[in-house]
Amino acid sequence: MKQTYLSISSLLFCKVSQFSSKALRSLTLALVFIWCNNYTANAQLIKGSLTNNQRLLETQDFSSVVQGIQYDSAFVAKQLRKNDQKLSIFGYYRLFAYGRNITEAYPDLSPYERGYGIGDGYREPMMAMTIVGRPNGKTSFGTEIFMFTPYDGEFAANNVLSTTLGLNFYGNFRTKDGNFGVRAGGIHWYNLSPMTIGVFQILDRFSIFDRTPWEGVNNTSKYDSYFKSGAVNPGDLRWNFQAFQGLIINGAKLPHDFAFDLFWGKTQPNGGLPNALTDPYQSIPTTLEYGEVPNYIGMGGTSRVIPSTIAGGKLAKTFGPDQQLLAYNVIHNSTALDSIHKDLRTYTVHSLSLGLNFGKIKLSGELGAGNYESPTYAKKWGEALMLRLMVPNDVLPLPFDLQVYQISKNFFNQNSEIFTNSNPDILRDIGLVAGAIGTGGQITVVNQLVHNRRGLNLNTGVEIQDFKFNVGWGISAELEATAGQLSYVHRVNGLALSRIYNPFPANATAPTVFDPYGRKISFFRGVSEVVQTTDLNPATAEPLYRKYFSAVDVQAKYKLNLNGRPLYLFYLGSFGSADANLAALPLMNESTYLFVQYNEFDLYYEVLPKFILTGYYGIENARGGRYTDWDSDTNKPRDQLGTGIGAGFDWKWAENSGLYFRHRWMQFEDRSFSLDKFKGREFTIEIKTFF
Repeated sequence: MKQTYLSISSLLFCKVSQFSSKALRSLTLALVFIWCNNYTANAQLIKGSLTNNQRLLETQDFSSVVQGIQYDSAFVAKQLRKNDQKLSIFGYYRLFAYGRNITEAYPDLSPYERGYGIGDGYREPMMAMTIVGRPNGKTSFGTEIFMFTPYDGEFAANNVLSTTLGLNFYGNFRTKDGNFGVRAGGIHWYNLSPMTIGVFQILDRFSIFDRTPWEGVNNTSKYDSYFKSGAVNPGDLRWNFQAFQGLIINGAKLPHDFAFDLFWGKTQPNGGLPNALTDPYQSIPTTLEYGEVPNYIGMGGTSRVIPSTIAGGKLAKTFGPDQQLLAYNVIHNSTALDSIHKDLRTYTVHSLSLGLNFGKIKLSGELGAGNYESPTYAKKWGEALMLRLMVPNDVLPLPFDLQVYQISKNFFNQNSEIFTNSNPDILRDIGLVAGAIGTGGQITVVNQLVHNRRGLNLNTGVEIQDFKFNVGWGISAELEATAGQLSYVHRVNGLALSRIYNPFPANATAPTVFDPYGRKISFFRGVSEVVQTTDLNPATAEPLYRKYFSAVDVQAKYKLNLNGRPLYLFYLGSFGSADANLAALPLMNESTYLFVQYNEFDLYYEVLPKFILTGYYGIENARGGRYTDWDSDTNKPRDQLGTGIGAGFDWKWAENSGLYFRHRWMQFEDRSFSLDKFKGREFTIEIKTFF
């Protein structure tokens, strides 16, 4: 059973930004913290442990309830094991203290260069309590209550007690003609297929120095898991489900091995936020109040409720002894632009997906078509094709994961795994929504798909004694010349920077844009930057040439025992470029528009039982080519250097409790654009305990 959760600000602003009633809005504000907080970095280990728990829970009809409701198997499984138990209550307390001192800040940060408080502006719950029940063998239900206070002395305004998931109901019915299930109410975590309703699962290539809100209480198991999981395609299960509110009906084990899903309701992008602004550009405040913890009161603009829905389903068939799969998937999303549902923005996706097993070799893929339409944009259909072949190391000495794809610029879907912010015509019509990671020609990690591209991704890995290495490589090309802008993510200090320039100010329907040049975009736990290209058609301001993209991700891991205790050393290098010519590797040369590289080093050492020292060093460099924006004073394109140095400790002082401290020194400078620089430090202290 795959279990995940987002934080409140991620779901509320990045995705579930518009629910149709005030009551549902309150539930949504509270909901989104709920992806499995017992997550460790080892996706393979998680998958195994959750599979074991799933078998236990399925025997008690709790599995569909706790899927989407946080729980920690180490402390809850023994409660759920009681067969005569009709109601279970469990949860956690999480105190998160945050402080910063920015000694060299952007000009508009004053007077918030220094700040200390409880919470970092993302408003994750301080205490969450889960309630699951089973009134009979066919029905189960669940909800979660969370409490939050920033300890700022304003009890009525900022102290929150609310339900998180709302009240979810699950019914399961077994008959001689098949098994049927119903889910309704609250929020459910749901996937249909990668091109319809799905979430991109990155490979396990990321620094784990900064703790995430959904982590449990762990010791060396977290770092040992991460050490073991970084080979070929283990996946990151944290982001494996989309949030869905509405009605889901499914059937399985039907005659002739058919199965189906039907759903109607709301997903995260089309939530129908009451009082929402429909013009995204009106939602960016002229003066942002940096540093304040948002209260999310009065989110929206014109007073009205906008009805928006998504509907669809799946018809699937399994066949053969290896359970081969073929499925037809469809979604139709409708977002109203007025309260009477007359003017609409809509998009539709049809797809065929397959999953084939040839012994231990796996072939998966999807073929689809999608469109986007609005009162000011005529409907245009676009194709999407993806095939993926995975061969494990017990078949070949060197395992590999090969993916090929082609996705039209007219394929649009805010609910899928595919980034669809590269069509400038659609972007001008719909705007860049709050929570968007980038726009235009995005420099991505290996395996992240973007529309208006044709490409190839390849991953492999090898173990040499106590070392583990894995490498990802990808190339892609635009199908049409549309990328007048490029974008990339600031990985080294992006989380710290997003805490300062909160990505979700009041009235937000579009992202927070900041820095002296207005180029950086703050999103949930990160920051990206937009680059303007200059080789444009002087009459239309459209790009003259297609762009080509290259990416390489390299990871190395090493574990040894020092004085009888484990020491972990991790390295992650990521390199990407956008070029006027096809290049096998990301390089900086005469035809390169943009080159970005990241190098990150993590260190973890258990110096005492259950006391771990942590360390981090990261360096990133982004360089623009001659056909990108130049500084008028230096007459040079961007040349950025960012560094981050971190230190801290993990102290698991009890089976269900731990203390986690992190301190980061950060520095950033664009050596061509003199105003684009900052310097400072931040610390976080987290206390987490389960009950």
